[in-house]
Amino acid sequence: MGRLSMSSAKLRSEIIAARDRRQELLEESLGRGCPATLFLSLNIPGPDKNPPGAGRLFSWALRSLLCEYPDMENLTQGSDPLGPYAVILLNREAAEVKRSCIAMETSHPFARLVDLDVFDGNSRPVDRAALGMLPRPCLLCSRPAVECIRVRRHGAGELKERRDELLAFFRD
Repeated sequence: MGRLSMSSAKLRSEIIAARDRRQELLEESLGRGCPATLFLSLNIPGPDKNPPGAGRLFSWALRSLLCEYPDMENLTQGSDPLGPYAVILLNREAAEVKRSCIAMETSHPFARLVDLDVFDGNSRPVDRAALGMLPRPCLLCSRPAVECIRVRRHGAGELKERRDELLAFFRD
């Protein structure tokens, strides 16, 4: 019991530190005054943020963005306890970038695990609501994902199963 709680406490601490570091990187990037800043990460449910196939999914997302925006500036890229991430600057209108990102996130079932956050030149997030769009749906049902997460509507086992189904395309 003690070992499990120590491990759990350590993981929580590492996740908090990773979130803080990501926020610092994002704030540094937003300070550059680019019309659009894009934060690419994966939306992997559960404590394991790097399950088999996640790295290849991330690479697919980065290549897709490069095809869409050959002039993008990939400021930083890395991996931490939250998984892989990249901060990208674009000399494009932020709402246009967000629309393109939503199209990418809905282009394939597996792309549902890709998370593309867009910020405008004033450091404000450009979300679906700002574009008059419905919230991102849950991995398992048609309700808004944020609602299902908040009320813990779905069990860890079924979320892991769906995650693994979506990542199957990228596993050896």
